[in-house]
Amino acid sequence: MSSGINACPEDFRPTICVICYGDHPRLARRFLESLYRHTDPGWFILRAGLNEVGEATREMFVECKAAFGNIEIFEERKNIFKAPLMRKMFFHPPITTPWVIWFDDDSYLTRGDWLQRLWLAIQRSPDTDQWGRGYALWEKKTEIEAFVKSAEWHRGLPLLRGRDPAGQEAFEFRFATGGFWAIKTEILRALDWPDPRLVQANDDFLLGEALRQNGRILGNFEYGVRINEAPRRNAAAPEITRLPARTPLPGQNRAAP
Repeated sequence: MSSGINACPEDFRPTICVICYGDHPRLARRFLESLYRHTDPGWFILRAGLNEVGEATREMFVECKAAFGNIEIFEERKNIFKAPLMRKMFFHPPITTPWVIWFDDDSYLTRGDWLQRLWLAIQRSPDTDQWGRGYALWEKKTEIEAFVKSAEWHRGLPLLRGRDPAGQEAFEFRFATGGFWAIKTEILRALDWPDPRLVQANDDFLLGEALRQNGRILGNFEYGVRINEAPRRNAAAPEITRLPARTPLPGQNRAAP
């Protein structure tokens, strides 16, 4: 693996997080090779969650840690599921960089200036709190409404309503897909995210709702990133609809959670 050069300032240096789950060494290799090929290791810290991975995947991360020195490994020999491992990675110990960048293991990088472009987007729009690829999802389940209303981050806003692709009325969520996003670290702390009640699914669209409830702003960014480029491993997850690149994601006036 070889590293590229990103002209990003020292004080932007983000923490990049990724969870690898199960015996999928091809995905782990693709992610790691793309990261270190297209990103100078001096510009980021990598926190890697290894959730019941195979030995080949584990060895790749150990070798990269020895080679580049910027990896913190969070290993679970038995599957503890996504959201609990995310909480460990975010808070034990707490992330101290100003931004956190998230990848699922089936996303990867394609351009050597992706991090520079993200930094430039942040400089142009400092009030934007999260960046990613915008999606919409419609849910009819009333338990979703109950979950949101009982959340510590709920601020009294009613759920948005819209019509799903079949024309049926449903709750509407707009959010950055969970395969890749960047967020201000202070917001993860303020929201205590991920919600402690979450286990495996729904973390991405519920994060979008938590941000909306608290007046936070989302922006579109996916330059140089291929997102969710592997067959779905959670067939029960609801289908989501990609929004046009210029579609603004919802945000209210800023308010501290």
